[in-house]
Amino acid sequence: MSISAQVAENLVVSLLGEGGWQCRPFGAGKFSETFSVDDDRGGQYVLRVAPPDTVRQLFYEYRMMRQEPAIHRRLLAETSVPVPKIVASDFSRNLIDRDFLIMPLLPGSPLSTAQLNRTAYSKALREWGRYVAEIHTLTDPDYHFGYLGEHCCMSAHSSWRSAFTDMFQRELQDVLACGVYTQNMVDDSSKLLESNASFFDCCKYPRLCHGDLWVTNLLVDTGGDVTGLIDFDRACWGDEEWDLAIAEYCGITRPDFWEGYGRFVDTSSGGAAIRRFFYLLYEHQKYIVISMSSRRSDPEGARRYARECLAAMEGFRRTGRPLF
Repeated sequence: MSISAQVAENLVVSLLGEGGWQCRPFGAGKFSETFSVDDDRGGQYVLRVAPPDTVRQLFYEYRMMRQEPAIHRRLLAETSVPVPKIVASDFSRNLIDRDFLIMPLLPGSPLSTAQLNRTAYSKALREWGRYVAEIHTLTDPDYHFGYLGEHCCMSAHSSWRSAFTDMFQRELQDVLACGVYTQNMVDDSSKLLESNASFFDCCKYPRLCHGDLWVTNLLVDTGGDVTGLIDFDRACWGDEEWDLAIAEYCGITRPDFWEGYGRFVDTSSGGAAIRRFFYLLYEHQKYIVISMSSRRSDPEGARRYARECLAAMEGFRRTGRPLF
């Protein structure tokens, strides 16, 4: 699966021309391969190369890199979110059986590895919350919901209820294909969502959601200033509560984050609690597929995620309490 530094250099030359390029493996991502790229004139870039289609992926991950250029253009034009301008991309598969793109190397380091003191960390969370609030102001001009990008992984939907139901069922099919869920488990899970689908009708506007809000995708300097927000390839148009549930799952929704976001989104009761349950379930369930893929090669981990998801759903059925 891995590509060499020489192949990476050839990809850079194909897009940027000759330039004395030096390519080195870079970053902490588990999906795409990433290289730092330096030229003999002091330029610094990042080359990201998607995995081949033959790698086990979730339905929305196949060729998802293709939606990033358009999303970055909108963010740069309509918000102050510090995303890099994508310099060049190639989705033709003429040179390699993968998509790839090039962007400038942003300053800073991932929040996951930055050694920040408490004050700087709090500052980073506040800025992150402010940028996420800006992301959530963008809407799809056609008022469609779902994964709408150029990777064409699903049809556009006229309601979030319909879109999320489709997303959830497609994820269940991915889990079934791994051999971890049985068809009866898939059917029971689908019925549980269907019996609660009306709670998703309150989302009237398709907001841009990052879809992967965790500490590796935020870049910061040593003082806690945010220098970049990256990896919009999992972006989706839908309910901002879905994005915030992902942030909660990853431990981000702390008081400083909410201060930056501008408001606290309470999902502790009523329909919001039920939506939160399914959003967290959707997030947790994806790791069944990821654990069965070459990213982790951890079948026992996949079965553990499955047991936890199935237990949460059974608890909801039995008690009516959406606890996850």
